[in-house]
Amino acid sequence: MKNINDYVVSIQENMEKKIEIIRGIEYHYELESLIKDLNGLPDTEKDIVLENLLNKYLELLKPIYTKEKFKEVTREVDDITDFFADWGEDEEDDYIVSEGDMVADDLICKVIGDNDRNIQLPVELKYLKDYCITSLISPKLMDRVITWIILRYATTYYCLTNPKKISSIK
Repeated sequence: MKNINDYVVSIQENMEKKIEIIRGIEYHYELESLIKDLNGLPDTEKDIVLENLLNKYLELLKPIYTKEKFKEVTREVDDITDFFADWGEDEEDDYIVSEGDMVADDLICKVIGDNDRNIQLPVELKYLKDYCITSLISPKLMDRVITWIILRYATTYYCLTNPKKISSIK
């Protein structure tokens, strides 16, 4: 039979194990680390790679994406992409996230033909840069905005095709 102190010790050990697991999780990733393989490539080649990646995810999402389905995973998508956001680090970082989210949402709606707004695939990166992304984004930050848009699509695709299993740490 356990005495009171045995319960205290057991609960304390359980809490500390859970805290250790949580502390072991990496909570921030650099957005640029996602495209580090492009370092050293000429800008034209970087753009081709980013454009192909963007269109790959748009093609993958087009047959499965609906606003209703997105609503089911939107919180999870936000939670995951927040690991790559530099909230409050500086104003430019906030622009990258808000602009990227807005462009990503608008573009996917055009791809699926929402409200009779249509765009044909493939989408040219030049189109996004010239007509979709605000001029508040400097040319040096453009790759980060494009990467954010692609990250949103990759995360959305993953969440839609890999339903979250409700589990707990045991």
